Amino acid sequence: MTGLLDAVLPCARGCTFSHDEGAEPKPKGARHGDLCDSCYYRLVEALKLIPDLVANMRANLWGIGTADYSERVSGGGGESPAPLNIGPLDASDALFAKLASWISVFAEEFGTPGLDIPSWANGREIQGSRPVTVQVATERASEQVFWLSDRLERICGTTSAAAIHDDLVFGHDDARGVFSLSAQYGAKARPVPVAEKRECRSCGAMEMFVKAPNAFDDTLAVMCGRCGECVPEHRQSFREYMDDWEGWAYA
Repeated sequence: MTGLLDAVLPCARGCTFSHDEGAEPKPKGARHGDLCDSCYYRLVEALKLIPDLVANMRANLWGIGTADYSERVSGGGGESPAPLNIGPLDASDALFAKLASWISVFAEEFGTPGLDIPSWANGREIQGSRPVTVQVATERASEQVFWLSDRLERICGTTSAAAIHDDLVFGHDDARGVFSLSAQYGAKARPVPVAEKRECRSCGAMEMFVKAPNAFDDTLAVMCGRCGECVPEHRQSFREYMDDWEGWAYA
């Protein structure tokens, strides 16, 4: 009986532990619905980056790097004075649209109310946010993130777990993922000097750093800047990282 209760199905994304060449790969267990710890915490981290990321993208519409949060900016459905940076406009609209679409999918599946946020659409498909200030765009992104985060364990137990992970984390050619967008537009994270990075046990890249709590994420974690592997402080492996690499500077 105990063996049956302790049995864990493999991660829906086919994740495996690092292994020696020629050795049979060992699948990572799906401990959060259909996702393993790595995929789940990577998705958690991606969601936490979104509000600051949206603020940066909307503030960059006019090419000034940062903007007063009271400045009025437009979504793809309205007219805007030139010169307007189409890149961050399209990217922020695409991110808004994918969050709105996933909320709609799970609201229907769970039989619960979604979010009523003004948007513009091409036919029946949501394309982006209605024209709002940078501050309002950020607040609405926070609402979307909270809705998904509050139901994340349940979401990861659906058949769409792997799909929402890949859509938000990695993205697609016409709707990039959160980490790719963060690398271009930033999410208020101070770059970590190369000397302070260590090897990621998941992907092997020398991109592991200590991420300190911030305004949208009050957890301390060790994170990989390449694959998104995120190890929060309550996990044993976090302590192993910290014991091995004592003296890191926080990001």
